[in-house]
Amino acid sequence: MTERIRNQVVHWLECLEIERIHQQDEFSVLLNEQPVTKRVDEGFCWYPIHVPSTGYAIGEQPYVVVEFRRGEKNEDHFQSGQPVRLFRLDRDEVINECKGIIHWKNKGQMKIILHLKDIPDWVFESHIGVDLLYDERTFNQMEKAMKALLKSKSNSSTYRLADIFYGEKLPAEPRATKEERSLSGLNDSQKQAVNHALQSEDVSVIHGPPGTGKTTTLKYLIKELVSRGDQILVTAPSNAAVDWITALLHREEVNVVRIGHLSRIDNEVVDCSLESKVFSRDEAKQIKKVRLQAEEYRRQAGKYKRNFGPEERNTRRELYREARELSDWAREIEDRIIEQVIDGAEVVSCTLSGADGRYLRGRKFKVCIIDEASQALQGACWLAMIKADRVVLAGDPYQLPPTVKSHEADKKGLSSTLLDIAVEKFPKLSLLNIQYRMNSRIMEFSNRWFYGGALKAHEEVADHMLESAGDARSVIEFIDTAGCGFEEKQPPESRSYFNKDEYLIIREHLDPLLHQSFLESPTVGILSPYSAQVRFMRESMEEEQDLPFPVSIKTIDSFQGQEKDIIYISLVRSNDRGEIGFLKDYRRMNVAMTRARKKLVLIGDSATIARDRFYSRLLDYIEERGWYRTAWEFMR
Repeated sequence: MTERIRNQVVHWLECLEIERIHQQDEFSVLLNEQPVTKRVDEGFCWYPIHVPSTGYAIGEQPYVVVEFRRGEKNEDHFQSGQPVRLFRLDRDEVINECKGIIHWKNKGQMKIILHLKDIPDWVFESHIGVDLLYDERTFNQMEKAMKALLKSKSNSSTYRLADIFYGEKLPAEPRATKEERSLSGLNDSQKQAVNHALQSEDVSVIHGPPGTGKTTTLKYLIKELVSRGDQILVTAPSNAAVDWITALLHREEVNVVRIGHLSRIDNEVVDCSLESKVFSRDEAKQIKKVRLQAEEYRRQAGKYKRNFGPEERNTRRELYREARELSDWAREIEDRIIEQVIDGAEVVSCTLSGADGRYLRGRKFKVCIIDEASQALQGACWLAMIKADRVVLAGDPYQLPPTVKSHEADKKGLSSTLLDIAVEKFPKLSLLNIQYRMNSRIMEFSNRWFYGGALKAHEEVADHMLESAGDARSVIEFIDTAGCGFEEKQPPESRSYFNKDEYLIIREHLDPLLHQSFLESPTVGILSPYSAQVRFMRESMEEEQDLPFPVSIKTIDSFQGQEKDIIYISLVRSNDRGEIGFLKDYRRMNVAMTRARKKLVLIGDSATIARDRFYSRLLDYIEERGWYRTAWEFMR
């Protein structure tokens, strides 16, 4: 390992540790210093709960289904895959507890896989609750992956890839080939990207700006790789991205196995899940029978309580022994089927974190494809990359970066991605340059600022607009709230901001659209970088009844990868200090603006945002074309 590579890896690990400590401290303050009632109000605890059912899951792991009954609506932070603590209170003191992981969550219920051999009796008592725990699994996974780089041998594929990203080495020149490929469904830039990735010997990059058909390009690439007989690992940082590409491959009749929590897998691809494929086999019926018998033995053993003699004690011991043996036998059968299913897959799909799961340990793939690589920390990418000989990174470095909460860690480079390194260092990237989403007027500003004017709008979308639209202003508008007194506000005990008057302007602007006659109702999204604004707008919109078509209200971060016919963006910030916070990350605005297909409406205070160069240019672009309006037009 060269000193250059080692120094960069060690520096990244130091940044990761800063982030870990920051999140630990943040979580400790949230949970450990608050009483149970406060934790419930903050959404980090369910209490009191009851347990309507229990059982044993795949791998003979005990589980409980818990139910939380609460009259008023309350959002929480529980998600499948997160660690939790099941506890029992007596006079506000914890007297029993055990840890587990959320398998699924649906409204007021959760299924929790327990880190125990059996289900404890006390879970059926009163005063039971569930706390969300600090989740450091991904930190441990990334740390392990990066340390593996430091130990990689100089003749290994892992070392070669590390040298390309952190050392002096550049990707090898693609090898020439005379193969004939059927890529008739792709444009020229997409074909070039597929061919470059197929001919690459180590690393290739597909730069896919918004609406350029990146996932479609990956689908064609994967089909070509599969036709060679290669087994492919397809990953992304988010479950949604993995499910989307899994669905595309499944429709093309590619044998794809989706690994991950069933609760986090989209219903469309459940049939592709590892669990579904395992339990659809004839041998799986035997597993079920054996487990039912093991559960019956445990139930019988549980009937014996404390006051019994040697004979009863021996009987109980024997029942537990037989239950364990049956469970071990069921697990052996299950493991054998799992191995057969994965061996037979043409494509294995999972999140980057899932690539480190036990089902893929020790496996090596010909090619690893990472979609949404711009949103993944370096250590997360290496979880998948160390399992492959060759790597394809796909994404857009000018969209949202990975989430890093520590300002110090971010400043030291933790959020810099492998895709960022590739854009800066590699001599050749495959840029997809035809976009199929936006009207060309919506695309133009982002195209100039982020993509050097390289993007072109396909003729089918270049001039498309709402059916009732007759002029360019119907495509883009900026509604200026300057001078209206629409001050930003901050909820108590929150770092977020909201601006209720901006929502009222959006509602006034939206109302005529809601009452127009469309042959096909347009899709509408209202976005903001601030969660407090999103929460306020949702609550306000929910009070209204009988909207003619649904309106989606989300943060910009949660909307990446989606699109709507009409997009409203509430910028929120309005102060005489010129502070714009989140808006300073221009990539976030690139994401927001490029979600719109036919109409984009921005609402903000020009006096606040125009002090920033990016927003000053954006306002110039809008005003020069006559797309500027004032909020006074909508105030009655």
